[in-house]
Amino acid sequence: MTLDREQSLEHARELTRISAQWLRLISFAAFRGAPVFSPNVCHYHSMLDPVATDADRLEACRAMHECVRRRAEIEDLEGQSRQLRDRPIDPYGLHWHTTREGAALWMIAHLLSCAIRGFEAAAA
Repeated sequence: MTLDREQSLEHARELTRISAQWLRLISFAAFRGAPVFSPNVCHYHSMLDPVATDADRLEACRAMHECVRRRAEIEDLEGQSRQLRDRPIDPYGLHWHTTREGAALWMIAHLLSCAIRGFEAAAA
């Protein structure tokens, strides 16, 4: 295994772990009534278990990325609705039009996306 490949895998593993920690911290649930991200969710173990395979981590990252992106889009709609209702001062038009949770979800989605790219690059 080349050093670049091993570094890519280590970085992807670290991003996966951080993503899972964030998901647990915000008590993420894919949808209303779904289980909260915890040891009761199969992807939790694939993302946090030190002996999980990289293939399992990649699969979990892909699955969670889709769930996180969907929820982030819902939060964006709520944020846009609030922005229209409250009309806060935004002289440059650069404020996020999402909720606090939406902002966290977009960051988690970015971490997952980077992890996915790292696993895929190492496999190529």
